[in-house]
Amino acid sequence: MTIWKRLKYLWPANRRREEREMREEFESLSAIAGSQEFGNLTLAMEDVRATWGWTWLDSFFADLRYSFRALRSQPAFFAVAALSLALAIGANSAIFSFADALLLRPLPVSNPAAVLDVSSTTPDNPLEGMAFPDYRDLRDQARSFSGLAAYRLTTLAVAANPLASAQIRFANLVSDNFFSVLGVTPAAGRVFVGDEATAPAQPVAIISYDFWQQNYAGAVSILGSQVRLNGIACTIIGVAPPSFTGLDRFIRPDVFVPLAMAQRLSGAAMDPLEDRGRHDLVVKGRLSAGASQPSAQAELGVIGAALEREYARTNRNRHMAIRTELDRRIQQSPQLLALAKMLMGLVALILIIACSNVANLLLARGRARSREIAIRLSIGASRTRVVRQLMTESFILAMLGGAAGLFIAYGGILLLNLQSVPNDPPNVLGMQLDWRVVEFSLLAALASCILFGLAPAWQTARTNFVSALKTGGDNVSGQPGTLGRDVLVAGQIALAMLVLIAAGMFLAGFRNLLVTPPEFRTDHLISLDTAPAVLHYSPEQNKVFYHRLVDRVRAMPGVAGVAMTEALPLAPSQTAISVVPEGYQFPKGREKTIEFGAAVDAAYFSTLNVEIQSGRAFTDDDRAGSRRVAIVNQQFAKTYWPGQDPIGKRIRLDSADGPVAVVVGVAKTGHYLAVNEASAPYVYVPYEQNPRSRMTLVVQSVGDAGALAKPLRDAVRSIDGNVPVFNLRPVAVLYKSRVTDTWLNLFQMVGTMGCIGLALSTTGLYGLVAYTVSRRVKEFGIRVAVGASRRDVVWLVERRGLILTGFGIAIGAALTAAAVPLLAEGFPGLGKSSPAAYALVPLVLLIVGAIASYVPARRAAGIDPLRALRDE
Repeated sequence: MTIWKRLKYLWPANRRREEREMREEFESLSAIAGSQEFGNLTLAMEDVRATWGWTWLDSFFADLRYSFRALRSQPAFFAVAALSLALAIGANSAIFSFADALLLRPLPVSNPAAVLDVSSTTPDNPLEGMAFPDYRDLRDQARSFSGLAAYRLTTLAVAANPLASAQIRFANLVSDNFFSVLGVTPAAGRVFVGDEATAPAQPVAIISYDFWQQNYAGAVSILGSQVRLNGIACTIIGVAPPSFTGLDRFIRPDVFVPLAMAQRLSGAAMDPLEDRGRHDLVVKGRLSAGASQPSAQAELGVIGAALEREYARTNRNRHMAIRTELDRRIQQSPQLLALAKMLMGLVALILIIACSNVANLLLARGRARSREIAIRLSIGASRTRVVRQLMTESFILAMLGGAAGLFIAYGGILLLNLQSVPNDPPNVLGMQLDWRVVEFSLLAALASCILFGLAPAWQTARTNFVSALKTGGDNVSGQPGTLGRDVLVAGQIALAMLVLIAAGMFLAGFRNLLVTPPEFRTDHLISLDTAPAVLHYSPEQNKVFYHRLVDRVRAMPGVAGVAMTEALPLAPSQTAISVVPEGYQFPKGREKTIEFGAAVDAAYFSTLNVEIQSGRAFTDDDRAGSRRVAIVNQQFAKTYWPGQDPIGKRIRLDSADGPVAVVVGVAKTGHYLAVNEASAPYVYVPYEQNPRSRMTLVVQSVGDAGALAKPLRDAVRSIDGNVPVFNLRPVAVLYKSRVTDTWLNLFQMVGTMGCIGLALSTTGLYGLVAYTVSRRVKEFGIRVAVGASRRDVVWLVERRGLILTGFGIAIGAALTAAAVPLLAEGFPGLGKSSPAAYALVPLVLLIVGAIASYVPARRAAGIDPLRALRDE
């Protein structure tokens, strides 16, 4: 048959005509030759269809039609199996979306796999950025990349129009080739050209799609109009596409401006782009065709070594490194990797429980279908053909479960997106039901199809059709042949126990947070951030502004105290300080350490009630021109001066030849970025000796802290109405969102997994016991007929369920003993479940197992022996 005729056969009308003509011809031949001589008409027609070339397609559609009829004939089985898979796949998809937003999602650019992170690292700081002169040299010399783009994340005071008040927004200062290297095409307007990127006298900007919609209602007419950035009028020349939300996971910049604008926007006296010692740029490179990551790394190593020789002062021990985006994220946030791995591992256990549940149902269903399978085998169907038909049914179940799971995943994603941290400008987690989540759901459904479908299908296809035809498939006793299903049920219970114990660990960690007081005061405090530097204040003007603001707020009614800090504990953005501790021997190649730290004023420790363990706090005498001082926390002293008195020790700030500060106090170690972090060193320096351009004001109130919000905003405006005020919030709200709410959400996620696992394992146990009862009707009838009481029958069935539950608990105890230390080590902050929890979880499982077994046990006890024997 020609290819054209084969293609014509795919058309339903042509196929029906061919089938009709073939049947008529064979019937005529059969009438002439006789049916016995002609043979099996159906087999002859199958042979002819095989010559048409689409037998496999016909067979597949036939399998689909039969599978839908078979599933529709058993709606209870279909509903339980599909719901089990939907819950498991939905939970997996929701957690995958969470992990995707944390770590896995690729950059929103063209061909993101070809875009690599290029950094200029030192042994002191493997995450350090690159200086613009180094970037410029690298861009001109590297041949392994078709383009290298640089950017710096910052915040600017943005006013959408001359009448609008300025708001602090995230912005990217970008190189002129930023959009072209990333392959990003604007939704409206155009990207930067060379002259605009190098001529700051003609300021231009590109705005994000969201900013365009929120402030200009998507009007194209705004192109050519102006937006004010730090008081500078910039012409809008383009709008980024909606798919491009920047290169940082949790931050969405509203404005993109050329790097050449950096000096004007900051009001700096020196051009930061000419400072080879300022390493604050993030560089992304797109590999050239034919280049690989190792070859690019080798080339950049040569260029980096040449720059180190030529610029020894700024580039000493500095090396060019190339990483994938995922490697960069993992290196930046190893704690997020631990969280993602733990949650994905736990939710994978839920999928295994669901697959075990469905496999058990299929095994029981296969037993009940033994006569049907025997008939199919006896009339010529191969075992492989039977397996394919049964796998088609499993495939339909998996696909329908996956489709329903997407709706469950969408609800879970909506709930997870409610988690937020009060921050201005806001950080965005950005979980979404996109094609990546859909693809993951499809893969999970296909994997589950193989997990729960293949073994039952093969077991069912091995039916002894002679025995099954003789007995009608009803001679299977409850004991023999159920070992595999017993193992599956016990495994479900064991895994459910493991997930419930993990939920108990999160509950213990959450309980510890509730009963452990924070390391700093949170009640009666309100904080606000200001940024006079965006109005091009000089360093001296900055100090005058903050002094006036503190004096004015201190004189306000209802104010009990005022302090300043560079960063509040547990705020999303933390600052770091480079230090060289006296007498500490660094490993070869390292010259300094970078630790959490902040500039604070003299009132900080008393206002926030941060405990000084030894020495003293800062005083008003620690001013500019006096001896430089510092305060370190206990962990800093333990790390760098173990067994020594840190008071009087000296540290150098910024570098080995930086200014010397004497340690005058040791503060209690606290939590600075996350409540579950390991103890970390911290350094405090006095603001008067180390002025900063942006500070956080912390105000202690006599009454309700929230009542001071408007007076504080008015106090800033009374000094300079153009200075933006942001992050105005009670400290208790910040603490609650960063500590209580975060852990509560994690506990709810893991607790929901535990409940799903418990429900699925209960369903599996109930299904197995109910199936066993249905196969032992004759046995129970005989027992009752010869004098067994109904209580005896109930206990006979109940005992089986309890034994299975006990085996599952024993296996779960062994798994828990192995897994708990791994969970605690991989995710700091998890509490140790109390002995009561280790006793309560098995007890709950026993009670649930007893209830799941009791329902079919009562049914067995209610069997009428006469009717049971007559039916048998």
